[in-house]
Amino acid sequence: MRGRNRTTGFLLTLPAVLLMAAMTVIPIVSVLMRAVEGNESFGRLFGLPGFGQVLFNTAIWTVLAVTGALVLGYFGALILQSKYLRGSGLWRSLFLIPWVIPGVVGATIWRWNFSRDYGQVNQILDNLGLLSEPVSWLSDPNIVLFALNAVQVWSTAPFVILLVSAGLTSIPPERYEAARLDGARGFQILRFITLPALTTTTTIAALTLVTWALNSFTIIWVATQGGPAGASTILPILLYQAFQTGDQALVSAIAVLQLFLSMVFAIVYIRLMRNEMDEAPA
Repeated sequence: MRGRNRTTGFLLTLPAVLLMAAMTVIPIVSVLMRAVEGNESFGRLFGLPGFGQVLFNTAIWTVLAVTGALVLGYFGALILQSKYLRGSGLWRSLFLIPWVIPGVVGATIWRWNFSRDYGQVNQILDNLGLLSEPVSWLSDPNIVLFALNAVQVWSTAPFVILLVSAGLTSIPPERYEAARLDGARGFQILRFITLPALTTTTTIAALTLVTWALNSFTIIWVATQGGPAGASTILPILLYQAFQTGDQALVSAIAVLQLFLSMVFAIVYIRLMRNEMDEAPA
């Protein structure tokens, strides 16, 4: 009976598995073949002027986007779980607004907000006495990537808030009570009770944020199109610029590089999850 049930289950899921495999494997193989068939496409990619800067921008963008969203998401989730907060449902809805706003709309709004002459960011900072003169947020090569990264964090932190909030509700209250009886307070409870219990949640959130960061396009393209002078160009922007010129071999090479980077993080995630399952009590 067990063998028959396994066979039946396999046959029932086979069409869906084949469809997903075709939708996933065929595009990947097509891109790989196009990249390999191109005339030294990877050599051309690595030899592009400013390619090192693009990789550096991508690394900085990813680290800041993931770290910022995790920190802000945890902070927001802990506030929403506070027993002193009133109207938590309303606040939760407000926190989700950046996530549900269409990317083009959000990027356009923030492009206006970062305007040197009429942007709200300069106006608010000036009213607080923090600026001596207006800041060119989107035209200064030294700060444009950080300004746009703040928008990325603003749009992805609500996702972390949702995940962490769900994880917090799954922690048994008895753990907190036992910790308080042992004399733990404040940060000690967060460090030794809350964070360890949310390890899986944090890992899933981090992997998702890394994937989103490595594929970010809308915010940067709408705001600066990778400028000024390539200061905000990351791999997806470089890929689209190559696509605009019709260089399919270069597009495929960049796509393969992005795929490789994503697979590295996926492998790390799988190993972490496997180790956690092996260490879990039976």
